[in-house]
Amino acid sequence: LPEETRAETVKRLAQLRQFSPEVAQKVALALNKHLESVGEQSRRAYAGFKGAAELLNQLEPIKSKSILQIIEKDDPKMALGIRNLMFTFEDLLGVPELGIRELLGQLDKKTLALSLRGASEELKNLIFKSMSSRAVDMLKEDMEVLGSVRAKDVNQAQREIVDVARRLESEGKLVLSAESQEEYVV
Repeated sequence: LPEETRAETVKRLAQLRQFSPEVAQKVALALNKHLESVGEQSRRAYAGFKGAAELLNQLEPIKSKSILQIIEKDDPKMALGIRNLMFTFEDLLGVPELGIRELLGQLDKKTLALSLRGASEELKNLIFKSMSSRAVDMLKEDMEVLGSVRAKDVNQAQREIVDVARRLESEGKLVLSAESQEEYVV
Protein backbone atom coordinates (compact mmCIF):
# COMPACT_ATOMS: atom_id res chain seq x y z
CA LEU A 1 0.00 0.00 0.00
CA PRO A 2 1.13 3.57 -0.48
CA GLU A 3 2.91 4.88 2.60
CA GLU A 4 0.26 7.51 3.35
CA THR A 5 -2.50 4.86 3.64
CA ARG A 6 -0.65 2.12 5.54
CA ALA A 7 -1.31 3.38 9.06
CA GLU A 8 -4.96 4.14 8.31
CA THR A 9 -5.43 0.64 6.88
CA VAL A 10 -3.91 -1.02 9.96
CA LYS A 11 -6.03 1.21 12.24
CA ARG A 12 -9.18 0.13 10.41
CA LEU A 13 -8.15 -3.53 10.59
CA ALA A 14 -7.66 -3.18 14.34
CA GLN A 15 -11.14 -1.66 14.70
CA LEU A 16 -12.77 -4.36 12.59
CA ARG A 17 -15.30 -6.50 14.42
CA GLN A 18 -17.80 -8.29 12.15
CA PHE A 19 -18.17 -8.02 8.41
CA SER A 20 -19.93 -9.53 5.44
CA PRO A 21 -18.44 -12.83 4.18
CA GLU A 22 -18.83 -11.58 0.59
CA VAL A 23 -16.78 -8.47 1.29
CA ALA A 24 -14.21 -10.57 3.14
CA GLN A 25 -13.94 -12.88 0.12
CA LYS A 26 -13.37 -9.95 -2.26
CA VAL A 27 -10.73 -8.43 0.04
CA ALA A 28 -9.07 -11.82 0.53
CA LEU A 29 -8.84 -12.36 -3.24
CA ALA A 30 -7.34 -8.91 -3.79
CA LEU A 31 -4.85 -9.35 -0.96
CA ASN A 32 -3.97 -12.87 -2.07
CA LYS A 33 -3.02 -11.61 -5.52
CA HIS A 34 -0.77 -9.01 -3.93
CA LEU A 35 0.76 -11.43 -1.41
CA GLU A 36 1.69 -13.90 -4.15
CA SER A 37 4.27 -11.38 -5.32
CA VAL A 38 5.61 -11.06 -1.76
CA GLY A 39 5.80 -14.79 -1.08
CA GLU A 40 3.69 -17.80 -0.25
CA GLN A 41 1.28 -16.90 2.54
CA SER A 42 -1.56 -18.89 4.02
CA ARG A 43 -4.93 -17.18 4.30
CA ARG A 44 -6.40 -16.81 7.76
CA ALA A 45 -9.67 -15.35 8.91
CA TYR A 46 -9.25 -12.91 11.79
CA ALA A 47 -9.87 -9.31 12.73
CA GLY A 48 -9.01 -6.73 15.33
CA PHE A 49 -5.75 -6.03 17.09
CA LYS A 50 -4.45 -9.56 16.59
CA GLY A 51 -4.86 -9.30 12.83
CA ALA A 52 -3.18 -5.90 12.79
CA ALA A 53 -0.29 -7.19 14.92
CA GLU A 54 0.25 -10.24 12.71
CA LEU A 55 0.16 -8.06 9.60
CA LEU A 56 2.74 -5.68 11.06
CA ASN A 57 4.94 -8.61 12.12
CA GLN A 58 5.16 -9.62 8.45
CA LEU A 59 6.47 -6.20 7.37
CA GLU A 60 10.01 -4.93 7.59
CA PRO A 61 10.64 -3.62 11.13
CA ILE A 62 11.18 -0.03 9.94
CA LYS A 63 7.81 0.03 8.17
CA SER A 64 6.01 -1.55 11.14
CA LYS A 65 7.51 0.99 13.51
CA SER A 66 6.55 3.88 11.23
CA ILE A 67 2.95 2.68 10.94
CA LEU A 68 2.66 2.19 14.71
CA GLN A 69 4.02 5.70 15.34
CA ILE A 70 1.36 7.21 13.08
CA ILE A 71 -1.38 5.16 14.77
CA GLU A 72 -0.02 6.19 18.19
CA LYS A 73 -0.46 9.88 17.35
CA ASP A 74 -4.16 9.32 16.55
CA ASP A 75 -5.01 6.60 19.07
CA PRO A 76 -2.38 5.70 21.72
CA LYS A 77 -4.56 2.94 23.23
CA MET A 78 -4.95 1.22 19.87
CA ALA A 79 -1.22 1.42 19.19
CA LEU A 80 -0.48 -0.09 22.60
CA GLY A 81 -3.01 -2.88 22.04
CA ILE A 82 -1.43 -3.76 18.70
CA ARG A 83 2.13 -3.47 20.01
CA ASN A 84 1.32 -5.80 22.94
CA LEU A 85 0.31 -8.53 20.50
CA MET A 86 3.36 -8.19 18.30
CA PHE A 87 6.42 -10.34 18.79
CA THR A 88 9.70 -9.48 17.11
CA PHE A 89 13.07 -11.16 16.87
CA GLU A 90 14.54 -8.86 19.53
CA ASP A 91 11.70 -9.88 21.88
CA LEU A 92 13.51 -13.21 22.24
CA LEU A 93 15.46 -11.37 24.95
CA GLY A 94 12.47 -11.97 27.24
CA VAL A 95 12.44 -15.72 26.65
CA PRO A 96 14.04 -17.81 29.42
CA GLU A 97 17.26 -19.69 28.60
CA LEU A 98 15.45 -23.04 28.67
CA GLY A 99 13.04 -21.73 26.04
CA ILE A 100 15.91 -20.45 23.91
CA ARG A 101 17.48 -23.92 24.03
CA GLU A 102 14.20 -25.47 22.87
CA LEU A 103 14.01 -22.94 20.03
CA LEU A 104 17.63 -23.51 18.99
CA GLY A 105 16.96 -27.23 18.67
CA GLN A 106 14.32 -26.49 16.03
CA LEU A 107 16.35 -24.07 13.90
CA ASP A 108 18.42 -24.45 10.78
CA LYS A 109 21.96 -23.33 11.68
CA LYS A 110 22.36 -21.25 8.51
CA THR A 111 19.12 -19.38 9.24
CA LEU A 112 20.30 -18.75 12.81
CA ALA A 113 23.69 -17.46 11.62
CA LEU A 114 22.03 -15.15 9.11
CA SER A 115 19.49 -13.84 11.64
CA LEU A 116 22.17 -13.03 14.19
CA ARG A 117 23.96 -10.77 11.71
CA GLY A 118 21.30 -8.16 12.43
CA ALA A 119 20.80 -8.87 16.14
CA SER A 120 21.84 -6.78 19.12
CA GLU A 121 24.88 -7.87 21.11
CA GLU A 122 22.60 -8.58 24.06
CA LEU A 123 20.53 -11.05 22.03
CA LYS A 124 23.62 -12.66 20.54
CA ASN A 125 25.01 -13.16 24.05
CA LEU A 126 21.73 -14.75 25.22
CA ILE A 127 21.81 -17.16 22.27
CA PHE A 128 25.49 -17.97 22.80
CA LYS A 129 24.92 -18.50 26.53
CA SER A 130 22.29 -21.11 25.67
CA MET A 131 24.71 -23.14 23.53
CA SER A 132 27.79 -25.24 24.17
CA SER A 133 31.12 -23.50 23.61
CA ARG A 134 31.82 -25.75 20.62
CA ALA A 135 28.44 -24.88 19.04
CA VAL A 136 29.09 -21.16 19.67
CA ASP A 137 32.46 -21.39 17.91
CA MET A 138 30.87 -23.13 14.93
CA LEU A 139 28.04 -20.57 14.78
CA LYS A 140 30.47 -17.64 14.93
CA GLU A 141 32.50 -19.23 12.13
CA ASP A 142 29.31 -19.67 10.06
CA MET A 143 28.49 -16.00 10.63
CA GLU A 144 31.93 -14.91 9.45
CA VAL A 145 31.76 -17.09 6.34
CA LEU A 146 28.52 -15.37 5.29
CA GLY A 147 30.38 -12.15 4.52
CA SER A 148 28.18 -9.22 3.48
CA VAL A 149 24.49 -10.05 3.51
CA ARG A 150 21.41 -8.14 2.40
CA ALA A 151 19.25 -6.67 5.15
CA LYS A 152 16.24 -8.23 3.40
CA ASP A 153 17.76 -11.71 3.87
CA VAL A 154 18.53 -11.03 7.54
CA ASN A 155 14.94 -9.84 8.13
CA GLN A 156 13.58 -12.95 6.39
CA ALA A 157 15.74 -15.23 8.56
CA GLN A 158 14.57 -13.41 11.69
CA ARG A 159 10.92 -13.76 10.63
CA GLU A 160 11.44 -17.50 10.09
CA ILE A 161 12.80 -17.84 13.61
CA VAL A 162 9.89 -15.83 15.06
CA ASP A 163 7.52 -18.14 13.17
CA VAL A 164 9.19 -21.20 14.73
CA ALA A 165 9.01 -19.54 18.15
CA ARG A 166 5.28 -18.88 17.69
CA ARG A 167 4.73 -22.49 16.62
CA LEU A 168 6.54 -23.72 19.73
CA GLU A 169 4.42 -21.38 21.85
CA SER A 170 1.23 -22.76 20.33
CA GLU A 171 2.48 -26.27 21.16
CA GLY A 172 3.08 -25.20 24.76
CA LYS A 173 6.86 -25.68 24.54
CA LEU A 174 7.82 -22.01 24.80
CA VAL A 175 6.53 -18.86 26.52
CA LEU A 176 6.90 -15.72 24.41
CA SER A 177 4.70 -12.93 25.74
CA ALA A 178 5.60 -11.09 28.90
CA GLU A 179 2.03 -11.39 30.17
CA SER A 180 2.37 -15.18 30.12
CA GLN A 181 5.47 -15.11 32.29
CA GLU A 182 3.67 -15.24 35.61
CA GLU A 183 5.21 -16.43 38.84
CA TYR A 184 4.50 -20.01 39.80
CA VAL A 185 4.49 -21.54 43.25
CA VAL A 186 5.56 -25.17 43.50
